[in-house]
Amino acid sequence: MDRTAAHVVMPALLAAGISVQAQTPPAAVLTRPDPFNTWQALDAGRIASSWSSLPSGEGCRDGERQLSAHALLLLESSQAKHDVQPGQFSLVDTRHRLQGDASGQWGCVFGQLALQRQVAAQGDDGSWDGSALSWRIDEHWRVGAGRIARQWGPGWDGSLILGTAARPFPSVSVDAASGPLADSRWWWWLGEVDLSTFFGELEEERGDYPRPYQMGARLVLRPWPWLEFGISRTWMWGGEGRDNSFRAFLRALFNNDNRCNGSDCSNQTGNQLVGYDLRLSLDPWLRGAALYGQLIGEDSRPDNIPLPAKNLHLAGAEWRGEAAMAFVEWTDSMANATGGVAYNHHIFTDGYRYHGQPLGYWGDGDSQVWSAGGLLRDVLGGQALAVLRYGQLNQAGVNLAWPDARFTAASLQWRTVLDRVFGLTFALDHASLSPNGGATVQRDTQLRVQLEAWFD
Repeated sequence: MDRTAAHVVMPALLAAGISVQAQTPPAAVLTRPDPFNTWQALDAGRIASSWSSLPSGEGCRDGERQLSAHALLLLESSQAKHDVQPGQFSLVDTRHRLQGDASGQWGCVFGQLALQRQVAAQGDDGSWDGSALSWRIDEHWRVGAGRIARQWGPGWDGSLILGTAARPFPSVSVDAASGPLADSRWWWWLGEVDLSTFFGELEEERGDYPRPYQMGARLVLRPWPWLEFGISRTWMWGGEGRDNSFRAFLRALFNNDNRCNGSDCSNQTGNQLVGYDLRLSLDPWLRGAALYGQLIGEDSRPDNIPLPAKNLHLAGAEWRGEAAMAFVEWTDSMANATGGVAYNHHIFTDGYRYHGQPLGYWGDGDSQVWSAGGLLRDVLGGQALAVLRYGQLNQAGVNLAWPDARFTAASLQWRTVLDRVFGLTFALDHASLSPNGGATVQRDTQLRVQLEAWFD
């Protein structure tokens, strides 16, 4: 929202007696992490690198009852020229033109139902993304089932192994969080442990094998408040026409599916990604600063050493203050010098994707992107976000989500909450794609207005 427009809108709202608050909106069913919520979690000293769309349920008590609803309408100045939203550091999800959702709590059991009118490359469609049931068993364990969105890793603008560029697929999950471990027990040196696992199924409308299984597991250790280390792994296996037996499941689980006889690898159970991430707080030396990185391998080493190979890389730095934060991030999904490897597979030829969109990084494979952005907690009575992106997309020319092009994008966003009942978000987005083959440059500038309402 530019300053001139703000000076017109804000006095009008105040004159009408509406309270304008610079705060995060009330709860709603989300399909991607809200960057202000991530910022708040980090400031509270919590692990923020394993996000899911399920409610946390922390502190729930038997006998509690709650029911709320939320509605969203997104308006655009013109029809967008590209259906894929660049980056995940945003206050709006451009896929959802219309959403209605309701959330309920019965003790420590939570239910959420969301219905959307969604825009995609395959055409407009209805969806129920984010709808799920979950049960907070105790202060450590939670189980859930539904279309659960997830993002794994410390990046602000994306994840190499599991992000929200693709729609959430149906899955069941088991999550555990230890909290700070007692110093009196032998495992004190682990500090804090966070575990996330899921088992899901992908779409039937694939060009390789319909309805393959997709599994994942992530373990985060925080031995000291300034150091966080994560290990993530995902498996795609089975599907109609493939081996769906328990034996095949065990082969995938114990990492035996990268072995094949000679040049014939057709008996592999499926496709796996594995890797590590790290977050290092520099607070003891530079208050508010942190470094983070992620390394994900498309394959394992042939000598069975437990290290990933054909790696994708992400590295970033951030600074957080009381009223502002900023980050810069670099991502390289080339995996090797020739390209065509990341998120692709010789058996699952549709790749590590769901409905054509990557389950990992939003820029898909063979991309190199710089992102720089920031947040302000109080700007003209609301919250503000700004981000710049520049890089090369789909350099091997084998992925369908993006063309082989030089990419530039910028976004300015502002939102406010009015009396905790109505929400208003403005987003001015610009993107430019310059195809490397000399084709016409594609430019797209959009003014987006998002209207929200909450009902208790």
